[in-house]
Amino acid sequence: MKLEKRIGADVSYGAKYNLEPLNGVGRVGKSGIDNSFCFEQVLTLAYEIKANIIIKAGDNAKWYLKRCPNDLIDESIEKQRRWRDISRSTMWIIVWD
Repeated sequence: MKLEKRIGADVSYGAKYNLEPLNGVGRVGKSGIDNSFCFEQVLTLAYEIKANIIIKAGDNAKWYLKRCPNDLIDESIEKQRRWRDISRSTMWIIVWD
């Protein structure tokens, strides 16, 4: 597994783009994951559903799991940057082995 951390990045906006962990573990609200979870716990949730993006952002800095094709990540970030402030988001890109 390889991880890349990017500050001020996000690939999508809205609940319809966020993935739900298996059995709703840790879910808070429509699609966020409890902000008291540590990164390792969220990484485990991401592995279970093969999410390749983890975001820490939003009101109360919740976690979000997402999936985006690796070749479209940079383009997706730029699209978000054009219309909303993503400067307070932190994104981890995961390449699973």
